[in-house]
Amino acid sequence: MVISSEIAKKAGIQTEPVAIVWSNTKPEHALEIRPGTWACLMWYYAKAVLDGKITALSRDSFGCCGGAIGIGFGRPFETHSSGNEDNFCCFLSNGRDGCTDIEAFDARLDAISNPHQKEMLKEGERIKKNPGVAKEFLNVLPHYDVPTKYVLFKPFSLTQPDEMIKSVIFLANPDQISVLSILANYPRGQIIDRVVVAAGASGCQAFGVCTYNEELSENPRAIVGLTDLMARKAVRRTLGSDKFTFSVPYSLFLEMEANVPGSILDSELWIEIRDGS
Repeated sequence: MVISSEIAKKAGIQTEPVAIVWSNTKPEHALEIRPGTWACLMWYYAKAVLDGKITALSRDSFGCCGGAIGIGFGRPFETHSSGNEDNFCCFLSNGRDGCTDIEAFDARLDAISNPHQKEMLKEGERIKKNPGVAKEFLNVLPHYDVPTKYVLFKPFSLTQPDEMIKSVIFLANPDQISVLSILANYPRGQIIDRVVVAAGASGCQAFGVCTYNEELSENPRAIVGLTDLMARKAVRRTLGSDKFTFSVPYSLFLEMEANVPGSILDSELWIEIRDGS
């Protein structure tokens, strides 16, 4: 079991990798989100990567609908201000302008007391062109209903050999993303098939379900995340405006760790870039 990360050390990554762990046990002193309270899961990822805190998420405590989808607690659209999947697709796209049942949509808007939530649903996030495209996005986004009670955000050094580690997440700047991408491709003659940019996925969806899904592949890929503008806004003051996530399924993490010696991470070119010399 690898506890420390040679990748992080030689890539010059100052923060510890964070593991997403499926668990039926809640660690003592783990952070939790109050049931029914809205919260961005990226705040809790930041607590793990910067402060070494563990967060325990559950089906009763997941922060937001997109977060529940992102870390694998099904698709609880009824917990979102939109109320159902069709309206959620309008929310992801052009809001009221794209809905087919204006009367029902307006009734939903009238039922929302929070003015910010009402405006967001009315205008939409505009990350998809229309609700049809948003529906297509949801269809291709991996769908998980995890078999455990909890999903944990856990600093990698606190993981145990018998845990179900589903994703390992590096917080990296553009130079580090470059070298991590090379390392992911290192044992194979590929260019674009080994690293994927999670365009349109939320920050937690990128390192959650998108990364879980790669574990099922014979050729698992790394996922570059934090391309979500809402997530970047949520954590830019804590994580910095120059960072992305680089997440890998555990099997790929172990492969990359084994390939560090003699790789690009040991080259004079990388050391010069890393050290700014």
